Amino acid sequence: MADKGTAKYIPEDDKLRLAVMNCHYIKYPLSYFLDSVVHFGFRNIELFGAMPHFFMDDVDDALVDRVRKECVLRGLNVVSLCPAQGAYPMNIAIDEPQIRRRTIAILKKALMVAEKLGCETMLVSPGFGYHNQDKRISWGHSRDSLTELAETAQQHNVVMMMEPLTPTTANLINTSKEAAQMIREVNSPYVKSMMDIGVMNYMGETVDDYFQNLGDNLKYIHFTDGPGAHVALGDGQFPMAQYLSDIRRNGYEGTLSFEINDKRYLLDPDDALRKNVIWLKEHGLSK
Repeated sequence: MADKGTAKYIPEDDKLRLAVMNCHYIKYPLSYFLDSVVHFGFRNIELFGAMPHFFMDDVDDALVDRVRKECVLRGLNVVSLCPAQGAYPMNIAIDEPQIRRRTIAILKKALMVAEKLGCETMLVSPGFGYHNQDKRISWGHSRDSLTELAETAQQHNVVMMMEPLTPTTANLINTSKEAAQMIREVNSPYVKSMMDIGVMNYMGETVDDYFQNLGDNLKYIHFTDGPGAHVALGDGQFPMAQYLSDIRRNGYEGTLSFEINDKRYLLDPDDALRKNVIWLKEHGLSK
């Protein structure tokens, strides 16, 4: 394990748990990312299940054991797994049954892996249908797939966090109202929802909209600046301090995860975490 020195700030909060995602570290080994998380004082990660770190097709027991041990060695918790989704060949709502079955099989494997990693949650995309197709058809496919996956989630005691996405990524669930409707139809305690600040902003919704429509079914938040790509806190134009205040005012107790994916950080991914720690300290989330 590389020595990056001692963390200057340890993010702490009585109600909000902070987690870091590995998206912008894809040009570095997973071990480098884990060392950086420790160096900047974080204790939780959301593991993005994609190449080169943790591509679900390649994940086996040996890799799961190695990642778990690497995290334990550093005192890190894997609070959530996010298998790469949102594009072919991963889609639980598409017309083609072979694609749906393949996606469901991969997500069932991911739920099993999430349990082994000690995750409480796993992020899942509701999928998308063809844009010239009656939305009710793809909606039904998504609902049926989520219902089946919920049974597996219950077996592994991992709650699925369904993520509303922008219409350019997925055309089924883009708003908190649509997420709430799908949750009602699936009717499982193992299917909840989450809020992505970028998607919320893109769709013209507010933090209060999400809490009003989802209530206790809102269990996870991607807390990153924008618009456009997800950037470090302070590098975008969103009123992140106001969003944080709104989240707290609504009594949220859960994870704020930093999903950073802008290519500006690929050469020096630590720069994004460094900026986040500075912002967190300025806004009372780091001591």
